[in-house]
Amino acid sequence: MAKQRKALSKTFVRRAVILSTLLMALLCVLGLLYLQRRPALLAERAKAASDAGDYEKAVALLNQLEKSEETEAQLLKARYDAADRLLSEGKYKEAETAFSTLGEYADARTKILACRYGLADQAAQAGDYAAAKEQFYALSGYSDALIRYNEARYAIAVATEATDPNQAFDLFYELIGFSDAQAQAERIAMQLTGMSNPENAVNRMLGVSEEEILQREKIAAAREALPQSVLAVGFYHTVGLKADGTVVAVGENTDGQCNVSTWSDIKAIDCGAYHTVGLKADGTVVAVGRNESGQLNVSEWTDIVAIACTDYDTLGLKADGTIVHTGYHAYSALTGWSDLASIAGGSYAAAAITQTGQMLSSHPSSRSESVRGAVAVDVSTGYAVVLSADGTVLMTEKDGAGEDGEAKLPWTDVVAVSAASTGVVGLKADGTVVTHWFRERDAVDCSDIVDAVAIAAGGTHTAVLKKDGTVITRGRNDQGECGTELWNLGSR
Repeated sequence: MAKQRKALSKTFVRRAVILSTLLMALLCVLGLLYLQRRPALLAERAKAASDAGDYEKAVALLNQLEKSEETEAQLLKARYDAADRLLSEGKYKEAETAFSTLGEYADARTKILACRYGLADQAAQAGDYAAAKEQFYALSGYSDALIRYNEARYAIAVATEATDPNQAFDLFYELIGFSDAQAQAERIAMQLTGMSNPENAVNRMLGVSEEEILQREKIAAAREALPQSVLAVGFYHTVGLKADGTVVAVGENTDGQCNVSTWSDIKAIDCGAYHTVGLKADGTVVAVGRNESGQLNVSEWTDIVAIACTDYDTLGLKADGTIVHTGYHAYSALTGWSDLASIAGGSYAAAAITQTGQMLSSHPSSRSESVRGAVAVDVSTGYAVVLSADGTVLMTEKDGAGEDGEAKLPWTDVVAVSAASTGVVGLKADGTVVTHWFRERDAVDCSDIVDAVAIAAGGTHTAVLKKDGTVITRGRNDQGECGTELWNLGSR
């Protein structure tokens, strides 16, 4: 009996081992089958989650998959959809962060601007107009952000009148051309001065005398008589526009930036660091020099009335008051600019003056709201220099002097300005030249020059066109960029 039980026990053990082995083999087979099917199952579950609007779950599932071109595309779409839902829910900060991780996917960059617009709108709705103003300004080329920026400034002016009517007048006056800001400025001026004539009241508030008004008219006439865009300097080259519409250039030519001898019918010129641009009489544009950032891609431009260059970009002002550009910088702000009277460029910033005298800049460090009646602007590294109708000059940011980093230069009767990384050059109505250098070692002495009619300041050299057509160029001459002594651009 004992032997029989022992035999049965052995049989049971053998059968148990066999069954266990078979079960383990089955589990292994099932496991292998699951591992083979797992990517498809995860993909199906991710798609179902995405279709149901559960994008976070879809992202989590897709992140478990082995990276491939297909899964990467699905993951980007899920992350985009998740960010887009945050945007639609008004969670603009979270949405901006989410879109920022998507790089160049789809229209993620544009969606970031939509998020920032939403944040600015929230600030305006909450009555935080100071914050809204700054946020809308940073978006000045997106949608109607420039209008909303001026709306915020208008609201600040309205709120200020109760406590400081003088300041409110200043704010409304700076907004002349927008809504009824001029009427508001005139109303406050008449209240504060007791005068019934709005023009006289405004002039009294501005401290303008009859003699000064006549002087402004004289300055305006002198400014309008000057030749425009006839002299330009790059890093190491100098370009001049002759009265007959041809162009001359000297200096470094390693990128062909001085190859302008065949140009004709040119009515304006400008330079970048290593490229030269010309505006033809028919509104088309020509360009030579370095093109690594596309700064020469202007062959299809038409209806251009003015040109300008940054170091690595080319800008064009169209007849309808809008701006086109090509080159290194995206300059999204420029797409919303309109009603422009003039444009300028320097270093990495673009700037413009509107028909109402408002100054716009692509870079916050170059902006100014204090200038009144702006007629010209130029920009360079980290600052702008703005010429007012009264012949005074305001410089923003560079020295950090004055309120909001603005400083009025001690100049009067100025009719043209030119900005460089090393300093500012101004042309006075009497034909003399004034300068403001940031460092003594960069100073170029132009105090002895008379009968000047055009100026062009560069980082290391400055050119001045005299009334008799000769050109004086001073500064460093490493590449022959100052070799203009034989030039005669024609009497002006």
